[in-house]
Amino acid sequence: MGFKPRSTPVIAAKSAVKAVEKRPELLYCGLHICETLMRVRKEDIIRVYCTEELLPTFGELLRWCAQQKKAYHMVSTADLERITSSVHHEGVAILARAPVHGDEHALRKRLEVFPQPFVFLDGVQNPHNIGTIMRVMAHFGWRTLAGHQQLPALSAATARVSEGGAEFVDTFVLDDALNFLSKLRQQGYRIVGTSSHARTSLYAQPLARKLCLVMGHEVRGASPEIEAMFDDAIVIPGTGAVESLNVSVATGLMLGEYSRLHGVHDPSGQD
Repeated sequence: MGFKPRSTPVIAAKSAVKAVEKRPELLYCGLHICETLMRVRKEDIIRVYCTEELLPTFGELLRWCAQQKKAYHMVSTADLERITSSVHHEGVAILARAPVHGDEHALRKRLEVFPQPFVFLDGVQNPHNIGTIMRVMAHFGWRTLAGHQQLPALSAATARVSEGGAEFVDTFVLDDALNFLSKLRQQGYRIVGTSSHARTSLYAQPLARKLCLVMGHEVRGASPEIEAMFDDAIVIPGTGAVESLNVSVATGLMLGEYSRLHGVHDPSGQD
């Protein structure tokens, strides 16, 4: 079965339906994220901006907008740069309802009903890193991303850098990450994190199938409190010429090794 796009987190669906009017709006820009929005979440589209050069790609969407009495505008490249406040619009922008974070309860229920590996971001804030991590996760079929309450909401930059991957990854925020991670072990999860100071190579022992992968802050790494929760601290071996890898690059290597061991994760049937 194919990889299903991300919709509302499955357990939180009922509450999300009630709150649909309260969902924030986001101006997405970039070819791949807008193509993905058109394909998997058309009902959330509010307004479309498109240059003449991209009419062959988005003409069908504009016709749909006309049928649905949704606004659309043919604009110049200069106008689109002004509308999006970005030179990276790639000729198209879509105003649409944005996803919101699920909560700790929803994540706990999801993992009980659909045991799956997931990524926990400990202090990662950079929108480009988060977007690239979402792109990597979508590629390998990981659709659950968690973080502290400070985990940023989806931004236009994050969505654009994800190249459409943000549409396949649900995000959750935890009120008490230490307590949540501790209770994960009762469900058979192993908590694994990366550290440039660890002694165990990524390739020295297999990653557990039920895995919580902790990726730490871009500069400081994982916090001491979270690092103390690790069942395994892993180093990605290299020459040592640089102290560490970018967090999104490290995530890609970790997910790639997991997929080599266990296969690409198939999330079909969850939603």
